[in-house]
Amino acid sequence: MGFLTGFFSGFALTTSVLYITIQVHRSNRLDQRSAIRDQTKAINWLASSRGAYDRRLIPADETSPALTPSRPGMKDQLKHQWNEEVRTLARKAYDSRWEDVRDTAVEGWRGVKRFVKRE
Repeated sequence: MGFLTGFFSGFALTTSVLYITIQVHRSNRLDQRSAIRDQTKAINWLASSRGAYDRRLIPADETSPALTPSRPGMKDQLKHQWNEEVRTLARKAYDSRWEDVRDTAVEGWRGVKRFVKRE
């Protein structure tokens, strides 16, 4: 394996591991935030003075906010983020002009050939 191949494969491996680590850490923080928010709602609901002695007196819209989760899980968030990235890439591929991409690649190749021939 050549130097450039090893360098770029190591770079790709390192960046992918860092990206996955950061995403997992971010989703854990969001899960913790939503859990703390739900617990705060539950404590406030239990400590509220309205219906403190008889929970049947509380209006129907205020019953047990702690039972309904406020945020989707980590799996759903990762799916949503993946779908957004795929949608962005598809839109970018659809909106790009392939003739311009070809011309840019040809100009880059010519520049590389000129650089190599000078040395």
